[in-house]
Amino acid sequence: MSVDRPMKVCIVYPYATWFMGRPCGGAEKQVGLLAQHLARRGNEVTFVALHCRAQEDEYDGVRVRCPWDAGEGSPWLRSATQKLTSLKRLIAEVDADLYYVRGAQVVSRWVIAGAHALDAPALLGLASDRNLLPESGRALVPRGRGLVGQLTGVAAWSLLQRPALRLADAVIAQNAEQASRCTRMGLSHALIPSIVEPPSRELLECEPDCDVVWAGNVQKAASRSKGVGRLLALVRSLPEVRFAVAGALQNLSVSTIVAELEESSNVELFGPLDYAGTQALIARSRLVLNTSPAEGFSNVMLEGWALGKPSVTLDVNPSGLLADGRWPSPELRGHKGALGVCAGGDIRELSRLILEALGDEAVLRGVGRRCRTYVAEVHDPDVVCARYEDLAAAPRFTPHRGLPTHGTVQALHRESGAPE
Repeated sequence: MSVDRPMKVCIVYPYATWFMGRPCGGAEKQVGLLAQHLARRGNEVTFVALHCRAQEDEYDGVRVRCPWDAGEGSPWLRSATQKLTSLKRLIAEVDADLYYVRGAQVVSRWVIAGAHALDAPALLGLASDRNLLPESGRALVPRGRGLVGQLTGVAAWSLLQRPALRLADAVIAQNAEQASRCTRMGLSHALIPSIVEPPSRELLECEPDCDVVWAGNVQKAASRSKGVGRLLALVRSLPEVRFAVAGALQNLSVSTIVAELEESSNVELFGPLDYAGTQALIARSRLVLNTSPAEGFSNVMLEGWALGKPSVTLDVNPSGLLADGRWPSPELRGHKGALGVCAGGDIRELSRLILEALGDEAVLRGVGRRCRTYVAEVHDPDVVCARYEDLAAAPRFTPHRGLPTHGTVQALHRESGAPE
């Protein structure tokens, strides 16, 4: 599908490894998919990769550019000043109709200011629920631990992330809970679902040979644990259940837990997988497990739903799509509370719910069918990309006068079912 009036889109993100087919995190996967599908619809897409080595490349119709030369500037202060100047110059050179940054980034407020200097809209997409909280400042300045790290994180939030949230023409929420928090914070926002690519017939016809799949990355000191310790507790409580674990679990904070997982007879560790490998592993499993204490909208859960695999979580329940404490009835209509189950933080309840589903093929098939229907209706790439194109075309964006009015954005998130 192509758009009637192609637009120029500029996406700014640290990494571009998704385009090269290498393993990457969920936020990077989402910005990569958004860029690719906007380009496939006929839009001109520039992806500014802050940590890119090459000055310019093209992947799938997406122009990937680095805003500065490797090692530009020294010492640190001159380097930072030169890099911001180079980034601003590139933002102006691209001259896009829409600018987009995602997560907690040091450069977000300058990207947004650069867009507004061109009278262009700038969106800030949330990568996690935590992007709306001061604790996300730790990701901006990861140096320092304990009280020092906490204080520098709060300072970074106040100076960098919070101004970016307020300057953005719209904060893009992934789920209804994020949209509600944006409303309470007085942020102009829109709820736009994440993208999921339709799986191949081969994957849909794959016979499961594993009970539960868990996938996540814990690489940096500032990154959260993804609930790896609680995964180990679950593995120990369910010795008869076969677990597949994928992801880069390389940080020292989880090294002891990973060693114990490796010794567990009911666990197979696959390490970091590329997109195709992760899809194949999910297709070979019956349930998708999430033990993280907080998420934005888990890519693994979405990819599992696309493959007809119900989700079972310890804590997270994005947009109320999971039932609380019990598996949804096969006769249930609609999507709310219908795509899996949340244990409400109770690890024993989680164990029970996993065993209950694995012992009832009717539940797995019924919930799985609803999962596939939901993804096709809500997360299809053309459906998602059209929402961004609508935001770019909205008259409220020009000219920019401080914080925008809420009329157009409210209409958009009413349409998606998000609370105002």
